[in-house]
Amino acid sequence: MVSRLLQQCVGARPEEIFEDFFPDGIAALALAWEASRILVATGNGRLCLLNSQGQRLREVFEVHDVHKLAFAHTAAVGLAVCGDRGLYCFDQDLQQLWTGRVTGRITAVAAAPHGSHFAFATDSPKIHIVTSERREVAVIETRRPVNHLHFMAESTELIAAAEFGEFSRYDLDGKTIWAEPQVSNIGDMAVAEPARRILLAAFNHGVQVFDLQARQLGSFNVDGIPSKVACTATRNRLAVVTEEHRVFWLSFEGNVLWAADLSHDPLQHIAVSALGDQLLLASASGCLLNCGWF
Repeated sequence: MVSRLLQQCVGARPEEIFEDFFPDGIAALALAWEASRILVATGNGRLCLLNSQGQRLREVFEVHDVHKLAFAHTAAVGLAVCGDRGLYCFDQDLQQLWTGRVTGRITAVAAAPHGSHFAFATDSPKIHIVTSERREVAVIETRRPVNHLHFMAESTELIAAAEFGEFSRYDLDGKTIWAEPQVSNIGDMAVAEPARRILLAAFNHGVQVFDLQARQLGSFNVDGIPSKVACTATRNRLAVVTEEHRVFWLSFEGNVLWAADLSHDPLQHIAVSALGDQLLLASASGCLLNCGWF
């Protein structure tokens, strides 16, 4: 049976690997590339860990008001943002390691690929870098509140982007490697580190493409206003969601391989597998669909 999410699509139709439903809504979504694990936070305080085939491996029900997730690629540790100021750190079994509250509203969160560090940004505006044991190692003052954070794997550095503000790269001591002004409104950020590419969903400016030194290389243009972007680890595939509630599956050459109109159930979250063979879609109704091209 064809999923409702795929009823209005064109191009190379994907295989439906699994479809699951979370009636209380999907508040946040994270994908652990190396471990092939999917983490879902719902509106009723549930954290649910699934494998890429849709099997529910672990569930806990006491982590409330989650609206952001960071998950190590190994799935060893993760960090949930609860409410405006709360942090909940958990292990591979979703069991609590520590909790905390911070000054200011948390605007972004990220996990290092192997789980050694977390970063979170506040509207202070500051970025805090802490170890997975909660020891703070750096505090970075920024010009504007940072909305997007991403840990590098090869260089243990941090990429940060703020709307109408700085687009920056830092080391784990808080030293600025580069900082470039960003005049675009940024809806989302994705990094394909082995491909040396940073992608910014910049609404009316399309999906802007930069190298790891913040040099602009061009853009991807789709039919609509891009608000979300996700990509593979390599220079292979990317997914773009627009304000018009369409999703596009593209090659890195800019060719649209598949597209769907999801205005009947708009997407809230997307994620792409490391190799670019799977696309994870989470919709407003609480539908979680994993699609594959094999």
